[in-house]
Amino acid sequence: MPVLDDRKAAILKAIVQDYVRGGEPVGSKRLADEWELGVSAATVRTDMAALEDAGFITHPHTSAGRIPTDKGYRYFVDSLAAGAGGAGAGTLTPEHLAALEGLLLGSVDLEDLLRRASGVLSRLTTFAALVSAPQLDRSRLRHIELVALGPTSVLAILIADTGRVEKRMLDLETPVADYDVQRARHAVNGAAAGLRADQAPDVITGVAAGAPVEVRGLVEAVAEAVRHGLAGGGGGGEHVFVGGTANIAAGHFERLEQVKQVYETMEEQVILLQMLRDTLRSGDPAVRIGAELALVELAACSVVAASYEATGDAVGSVGVLGPMRMDYPRTLAAVQAVASSLEKALAELTGGNG
Repeated sequence: MPVLDDRKAAILKAIVQDYVRGGEPVGSKRLADEWELGVSAATVRTDMAALEDAGFITHPHTSAGRIPTDKGYRYFVDSLAAGAGGAGAGTLTPEHLAALEGLLLGSVDLEDLLRRASGVLSRLTTFAALVSAPQLDRSRLRHIELVALGPTSVLAILIADTGRVEKRMLDLETPVADYDVQRARHAVNGAAAGLRADQAPDVITGVAAGAPVEVRGLVEAVAEAVRHGLAGGGGGGEHVFVGGTANIAAGHFERLEQVKQVYETMEEQVILLQMLRDTLRSGDPAVRIGAELALVELAACSVVAASYEATGDAVGSVGVLGPMRMDYPRTLAAVQAVASSLEKALAELTGGNG
């Protein structure tokens, strides 16, 4: 990314902010009249031409004004991180922060908390909000409950220290007595409670190897339930809570086809989870803009994401999916505020120290 001189950087910043605010291409006269750049419209025109040649802004259709490109938005966002141009990182008012924490504290369980978080983030930003549960492979098992439902059917309820609850139906080859179900539960919890979920399956398998024959098959089935239910980061237990999907159709995008593509992407849990992870690989918080996103269907979008810490090594992520034409300072502030409040509420929910 080439370094712009102060005047061109100020003009680019003004174009981004003006376009985000109004949604209309920005002309040199308006910039000179309204943004106190200290130069004439002719000088602004010259610098805008240089910015366009460098790929920071573009000339849509036959309009006399200019709009930012992916590259222009990226320069603007990077200047926020660097504190350039006095852009600032954006803040929420104390009233907003207090209301946010009030909405999250007192959640009844982890699912309720993550749904609340996605809902409040979508309202703060007016975009679609994404909240992923703490990484399951880094969670620790708090307890494994076994409930006999029939001679060869046992329900395994896996409870993590993050508050995550996973249920797995175990279909056994041979019948097991209720008494033996309780023996298996005691043995499994004695060996695996407190272990990380990615370590627990092998330990439980070891317990099965030395267990009486009448409970061995059940204990082996529990090991597999943990392996496939909680362990293995990208596995079937992962889930992203989505809030504000209707915001996608709120006039942010220029074409109906873009809205349709974003809607379809929002239905794919694996894609959303991977998108959050990819975004956070470049920093925390982080922003990915347009072509920086892996999916061509999201070429008109930006993602703003931050992580939040749960217990131990477990982390989750919070993000917003919206158009490139978004208020990045405010969106970054909202995402970080929700991530911080989510950590506090999760500590309260799980009895942690916060």
